[in-house]
Amino acid sequence: MVIRFALIGMVLSGCFYTDEINQRPSLDIQQVSSATVYRGDQIVLRAVANDPENNFVFFSWRAYACTDDGSVDFADCDQAPFPGGEGSNDKFQFDVPIRRLDIDDVPTAVLVLLEGQDEYGATARPVQQLVVGVSDHPPDLTMRKDSRYGYVQDTPVNIFASVGDPDDGPQDVTLMWEVFSPTSNPPYELVDLVVTPDGDLTHDTFGKTFTPKGLGTWEIRVTATDHLGTATTQSEMMIVTPDQPPCLSQLSPLVAVAPSALPISEPTLFQVLVVTDDLNPYPAVPDDPFLQIAATFTWSIKPPGATSRQILSGITGNHVALDPANYQPGDIIELRVEVHDRIARTITCGDDASCSIASLPTCLQRQTWRVEVR
Repeated sequence: MVIRFALIGMVLSGCFYTDEINQRPSLDIQQVSSATVYRGDQIVLRAVANDPENNFVFFSWRAYACTDDGSVDFADCDQAPFPGGEGSNDKFQFDVPIRRLDIDDVPTAVLVLLEGQDEYGATARPVQQLVVGVSDHPPDLTMRKDSRYGYVQDTPVNIFASVGDPDDGPQDVTLMWEVFSPTSNPPYELVDLVVTPDGDLTHDTFGKTFTPKGLGTWEIRVTATDHLGTATTQSEMMIVTPDQPPCLSQLSPLVAVAPSALPISEPTLFQVLVVTDDLNPYPAVPDDPFLQIAATFTWSIKPPGATSRQILSGITGNHVALDPANYQPGDIIELRVEVHDRIARTITCGDDASCSIASLPTCLQRQTWRVEVR
């Protein structure tokens, strides 16, 4: 009996050894990229792991295209990850797909699952989930205007709208054109303009020819809407003016500043080389419905000793020849030119050698050469 108790005492006094329990790691998902995401954008995520024993953690990512109805679950998503939607590194990046795989629809959300397991097999629970909302990118719209006539009343202005869509391309975008007139509400014309393709497959360009029938500030507004109803609006503003007076821009020979005179000793051609004008320039522009009609000129001469000027009737072109052989050496002659466009205007500067519009001091409508015969 004594021996038995001794053996029992020896057993009870023995040591027990057990393996330490390997605890599960915990996971978190951090979104590194922009919070606003469109289809086709790249999303960058990072896995953050915390292992109690500081063990190495292996990651497994899966991303599914979904249609978000406010509570995304697997029933709203494709059955398989989209191409590029799987990864095994701590950093996970992918491009949001343009369309879903299982149904003919666009994704409005991406469901991301992250699983982790440490090097001893402990698996993180629960599986981490992140739902990233996906927006529909609005159409890309750029407008410009082009006028050869300085935005003059009753002349055409070409308006162009270049439209693209980063999500789906320009083919499904519709345009709405609106015209906002000055307060007097004058009439206008807005007709389609054929635009030659420029080879840019990401954008389509549409055009209108706009003809304002009244003066003031006009707005042409275009709204581009894609097939999901997302819209972009742009405007072009223009101030429509009346036809401005023509301006003498280049003369030959140069005009001497009074009281000096230009000496001539041989036949000389006095001419207007360039006239700037909204609708009647010189030289004219052939085959243009407005610019093909050139400015006209009135020439007059004040012979030596005369007290009044004589109109050179029948001369409306841009030049007059003066031959000093018809005069005596030392004679002073004044040769004058005045310019006109399609609108009858009165030059209001009296008998001044030159004349410009009060509101446009650099716009000469009259110039006089003071010539001395040698």
